[in-house]
Amino acid sequence: MTANTAPAPMPPDAYRHLQWLFSWHLLTVRQKLMTLAQKYTVHDEQDYPRFHVVRPPKIALSLVAGAAALSVSLLSLYFGIRMMMNQGEFVVAMAIIVGGGMVARLVRVLLMPYRDIRVFADAAEQFPVMTISQDNKFGLHHWYTVIDAMGNPVARAKRNLLTAIWRRQWVAETLDGRPILNVREDSLGLALLRRYVGSLWGMLRTNFDFYIPGGPRVGEYNRKLTITDQYVMDLRADPWFLVDRRVALALAILLDTGEGR
Repeated sequence: MTANTAPAPMPPDAYRHLQWLFSWHLLTVRQKLMTLAQKYTVHDEQDYPRFHVVRPPKIALSLVAGAAALSVSLLSLYFGIRMMMNQGEFVVAMAIIVGGGMVARLVRVLLMPYRDIRVFADAAEQFPVMTISQDNKFGLHHWYTVIDAMGNPVARAKRNLLTAIWRRQWVAETLDGRPILNVREDSLGLALLRRYVGSLWGMLRTNFDFYIPGGPRVGEYNRKLTITDQYVMDLRADPWFLVDRRVALALAILLDTGEGR
């Protein structure tokens, strides 16, 4: 196929299938265990597996990044201890050790591979319907792009790292930067409590609310009280499909993978 050749059109049945896939109001997201990649199955209200989600691990590159970071940490620890024992410079030694730890973290982030997320309509992973690409590693926001089945970007999502200190928040935007969906932890009080006391063995589960910017609450994303990671995405408050279900599904996945939960 040349650069000027248009992609082959999708069969009508495929279009109809895509329309059905993204015409939901309630989904259950279940993480699979005992897999090298991060994998999820997403079931609809009838418990039918509507989506299969994969985030490849890229093990080799991740091991290289981890080994490089560990080497920097060990070297800084070695030189710091030598400085303290031979010259008695405790402050300088601690500066070397702490600085080395910060450099090690930077090295790890720099070398870690970008890990895009692929969404399929079948368990065999033959029918891709969406991709969530990781766009950056640094900055006050982590950015992701939602790409449809034809390879066209449809929206971007960002996580605010600064406000996540007291309350997790995400924003989905159009490609020209117009906010279309806000997501935040269900309660500021509960968010602060989770920061200080943790999840209390699962009793303080992290839930999220979905809002139209400047408008009403249109949905929620709640963690179920189970051993494995399971979440319920409920957009029944939006029967008019004001929220693009592709964007909502992308955020549902990112609220686990992007938050490191």
